[in-house]
Amino acid sequence: MWSDLRFAFRTLLKSPAFALTAICALALGIGANTAIFSIVNGLLLHPSGIQQPDRVAAIRVKYDKFNLKSIGVSVPDFADVRDSRQIFSSAAASDEQDFNYTGGEMPERLLGATVSWQWFRVFGAAPELGREFRPEEDQKGANQVLILSHGTWKRLFGGDRAIVGKKIELNQQPYKVIGVMPPDFRWPQEADLWVPLGLAPAAYSADNRFNENYFGAARIRDGISFARADAFVELLKERLIRAYPQNKYFKDSGWGMFAVPMAEFMFGDLKAPLIILLGAVGFVLLIACSNIAGLMLARASGRSRELAIRSALGAGPWRLIRQTLTESLLLAFAGTVLGIAAAYGGVRALIALAPESLVNGQSIHLDFYVLLFTCAAGILSGVLFGIAPAWQSSRNRSYEALKEGGRSGTASRERQQLRAGLVIGEVSLALVLLVGAGLFLKSLSRLQQVSTGFQTKGVMTAALALPASQYKEAPQQAQFFREAIGKISNLPGVSSAGVITCLPFSGCNSTASFSIEGRTPRPGDPGPWGAVRYVTAEYFPAMRIPLRQGRYFTDADRQGSEPVALIDENLARQYWPNETPIGKKIGRGRAWSRIVGVVAHVKQYGLVGDSGQGVYYFPFYQQPRNFGFLAMRTAADPGSLASAIQRAVREVDPNQPVHDLKTMDERLASSLGPRRFAVTLLGLFAGIALLMAAIGLYGVISYGVSQRTQEIGIRMALGARRGQVLKLIVGQGLRLAGMGAGIGLVASFLLTRLIASQLVGVSAFDPLTFTEMAVFMALVALLAAYLPARRAAKVDPMEALRHE
Repeated sequence: MWSDLRFAFRTLLKSPAFALTAICALALGIGANTAIFSIVNGLLLHPSGIQQPDRVAAIRVKYDKFNLKSIGVSVPDFADVRDSRQIFSSAAASDEQDFNYTGGEMPERLLGATVSWQWFRVFGAAPELGREFRPEEDQKGANQVLILSHGTWKRLFGGDRAIVGKKIELNQQPYKVIGVMPPDFRWPQEADLWVPLGLAPAAYSADNRFNENYFGAARIRDGISFARADAFVELLKERLIRAYPQNKYFKDSGWGMFAVPMAEFMFGDLKAPLIILLGAVGFVLLIACSNIAGLMLARASGRSRELAIRSALGAGPWRLIRQTLTESLLLAFAGTVLGIAAAYGGVRALIALAPESLVNGQSIHLDFYVLLFTCAAGILSGVLFGIAPAWQSSRNRSYEALKEGGRSGTASRERQQLRAGLVIGEVSLALVLLVGAGLFLKSLSRLQQVSTGFQTKGVMTAALALPASQYKEAPQQAQFFREAIGKISNLPGVSSAGVITCLPFSGCNSTASFSIEGRTPRPGDPGPWGAVRYVTAEYFPAMRIPLRQGRYFTDADRQGSEPVALIDENLARQYWPNETPIGKKIGRGRAWSRIVGVVAHVKQYGLVGDSGQGVYYFPFYQQPRNFGFLAMRTAADPGSLASAIQRAVREVDPNQPVHDLKTMDERLASSLGPRRFAVTLLGLFAGIALLMAAIGLYGVISYGVSQRTQEIGIRMALGARRGQVLKLIVGQGLRLAGMGAGIGLVASFLLTRLIASQLVGVSAFDPLTFTEMAVFMALVALLAAYLPARRAAKVDPMEALRHE
């Protein structure tokens, strides 16, 4: 083997152009695969900051009757899982809470996660500095301690290690810093700090069973499979039904609990697009291997006499195969090393190009698992592109090859057919990628035309969260927002401004059941359900949400006036299908509100997968909240309002920060960011595949022309015109491309059904896309065949007859 390696190395040094071309092609394919796999690994397989991620489960709740497939848990749900010690070693619950930090030059909002004391144990994480929470700190009134994220520690306190043990002021209350987490721990992903949840004993009451306000997570004990843990969680429903036989809501609502792998819960929506991209770069690598195999076959034609001599001197088929595979693996090693370097740059480029919502703080890098994948890809590639040349060398017959080499050194028909077969495969793979990219591009175009239910252009948004210690009472909260909106409305260029508790495309969601006056649910009916929002009067004009019936809210709809509500057309269609809902009353708890209007349905969470769930609205000033999103419409550039909004809010309260300042166009674009990123990469890989396939086709035709130079000279000497020669060579290329396109179309038809669920507004078997991509492939193939054909048509017959 050492002798084979030395010989292969010397042989490749004598063919630097071939070696460099093969290594670069392989590095491109392996580098692209490694870069994409690093994202798959960092998000789906081994997310950063979690030990044994396959042992960590997100605990979720579903309501089949309300089409709620996955929502958070209630405190009693969390307690049931926490107490299941035979299945889970630790369990924790969390909620989000905004904290206002005023220790810097400007007031700043920090996103906090209020977590139960075992939170870090669930993820297998330990603080970089200090300690984690203790059980006695996870009590109401005793939870004035916090742990900082690594980024917040660096940004606000300059990485001062002495911060542990000191107190800082948040929401005008002192909190003691007891620890700092390492940089790779970001769960929840946007958390700046963690404080103990500190639930009151009353929160564990059975009356809170259906009040799902928290995120639940648990670590599965060693030796317990995930399937068993999931089955156990689902069985909790049956236990509760037996424990509370008088409560029919469990069955009526289709309530249930289940477990989801944490990585799948966090990044499950990205799984299909990432697998598609991984498949696409796999095709690129296959095409690269086909090209290298073609180059090696062409090179082997020039070495046929050498191989024949080796065979005549006693080298058996395995000896020849081993020598050829040694060269292939040596090329694969060099390509893999260069591919790792390319992947390093590729990963950094992907992170820079990827939308923030895709990576979201996760550490994407070339770890052990990625390097293992890269090495496996390199070895497999070396075997793949070495099989065909090795097989050809083993079939060498000394007397035939010696005669063939003595004649002209030309390749055998069998070898030419094998190279042609490789090109056909390249064309078919490239066409599959082209069709996939075309379908996704058309889907993205159709998706951008989907109506949101409001006008995004010209709208600026921002978020506010008032500290409960300062704004305890509803009148204080209403007064703050009224003054802030008043000042913002008077800004130059602002035509209207309003407040809503959950803004569309903000990631916020709030759903709740309600009652309809005079209507008693039938047995088995869980009752009405919808998304609930609290809005000010000017919110609907600011967003230009159309009014279908009745009226909007007015400034007169405030505390002390008649309680009123608005509903959207989806809710009206669901619960008042054959009558007008105007004048009817809906209620939550003991309060009833009269419906005064019906507005258009607005997409809440994204252009894709919107459930169409109905929404009901209450006047913000009748039922004030201490948080909300501002929405302002302007005829000018909405982004230019950011600093003016911050100044206006500080005029009302100098210590109140404004955060999440984005235009509605930016929020809409962010919701499409991962899909646009995937389409861009798929188009890029399809373009690379097309280029490689064209190069492969050009190489086959060009090599064929060089081998047939004498034949072409004879043809022209006997009267063949240049047009006929051109037609002959181009026809050969188009026949290969045609066969590849035919196979590619059939493969595309079979494979595109796998991506049908990812397409919006376009069929997976869209005939126009298939036709367009096939025609485009044909044009590229025509160009690839024309260039060597043009050279053949210019052959001088006298020179060609003397060609050897």
